[in-house]
Amino acid sequence: MVHAKKETQFIIERIDTPAFHRNSSHIVEVLKSEFGADSGNILEIASGSGQHVVVFANTFPEYIFWPSDLNPDHIRSIEAWRRDAAVGNLRFPFKLDVLEKNWGIGEVDRPPDGLDAIININMVHISPIETAENLFKRSSVHLRINGKLILYGPFKKNGKHTAPSNAEFDNRLRSSNPSWGVRDIEEVSAFANSNQLVLDRLVPMPSNNLMLVFGRSE
Repeated sequence: MVHAKKETQFIIERIDTPAFHRNSSHIVEVLKSEFGADSGNILEIASGSGQHVVVFANTFPEYIFWPSDLNPDHIRSIEAWRRDAAVGNLRFPFKLDVLEKNWGIGEVDRPPDGLDAIININMVHISPIETAENLFKRSSVHLRINGKLILYGPFKKNGKHTAPSNAEFDNRLRSSNPSWGVRDIEEVSAFANSNQLVLDRLVPMPSNNLMLVFGRSE
């Protein structure tokens, strides 16, 4: 049975988001140019419905993917999609609060330290700025020397929105929660630079979104 609620459909425990269907193929194409034929471990933070990480695991079978989220409903959805996909390189989802100092990395049933990549899709604009700040701080601790932190979502450039629709979206976010809002690339890059990371690549994406790829600074 399918229950429609606004733009999101709930099929038993699985959440199906329209945004996934719009952006997943474009995100995967960028990731193909970032991930080689190596093997390793990749953490996804704020996995949401869990649909993206299933596609990632199918696309990159040589990597082990570790989905995580703070929302219990999302955890259940991720696990439901994981069960349906039956992908051997996709681990159980676990609860992760980005604001916590200890992410549990290296513990039992958690990803090992020295991660090859951390992926974060559509989170920094719907969370307090302290969340983005700690994302960079803890990512710097847990990424291996050549690891990457990859962000996707709407961002401002030099204090200006890249499209009128992003400005309208930003206004709606801030009206809903004053601590939310579309972040500036310079702002998040400053967090990166304070944690031995640097913006290596900026990729324009459909619907006025961007992918930001951060690596170790020299």
